[in-house]
Amino acid sequence: MMLAALTLVLAQAAAPAATVPSEDAIAEQVVEINRTLDKWKGGVYKKDDGKLTCRVEQSSGDQAVDLLRCGAMVGCYTPRVAELDAIAGADAPEADRRKQMQDIMDEVQPCIEDAHQLGVRRIATVRAAK
Repeated sequence: MMLAALTLVLAQAAAPAATVPSEDAIAEQVVEINRTLDKWKGGVYKKDDGKLTCRVEQSSGDQAVDLLRCGAMVGCYTPRVAELDAIAGADAPEADRRKQMQDIMDEVQPCIEDAHQLGVRRIATVRAAK
């Protein structure tokens, strides 16, 4: 459901605008959206059905931004679920498991940042065109 909503928001953001906004107008929106994005707090967790879902602890106050953050995290972590599960279930010292999980989180971070950058730009373009 969350991914479908994100897809809709991003599809709307990618739709051609009636007017082409200036780069300055887009840049202003990017700054505003990034400030809003900084307010968001949450993470991903695995549901009983084995799928990742987003947990919002503190909304950014902007539904498009919340969906962007959640979609990025779920999309980027989902391919690594099996690895994370294997680490969590391994018979290894907790410190070793924690380090291995942190290594995966560090590897996933560029994916999340790329998704944020693209999504913020799309949302900013639509908002600047209004």
